[in-house]
Amino acid sequence: DNVCDAVGRRYGSVKWPFSPSKSVAGSAAFVASAFSASLGLISLFHAFGFTALTAAAAAPAVLLISLLSAAVELLPAELADDNVSVPAAAWALSAWLLSAG
Repeated sequence: DNVCDAVGRRYGSVKWPFSPSKSVAGSAAFVASAFSASLGLISLFHAFGFTALTAAAAAPAVLLISLLSAAVELLPAELADDNVSVPAAAWALSAWLLSAG
């Protein structure tokens, strides 16, 4: 949230037509920060033996999860509180796309 807000305020002159309070730059920052933070955590967990999943193997799914989570954040506040909907969507997508089974 903080990365999106900072980037959006500084570089966010282009707004989404369906969500005028959100910027394209903020959404791009969301995807980039979520993607890199997630791959960093996966790498750390793999290095310590908590998961067999590698960052390279997870990257396509993590990119999709990051993109879809950014899309959920664009929903109007009246429809969904992004402090709940974004983590819930990310969790559900992760459980589905990154499951070991």
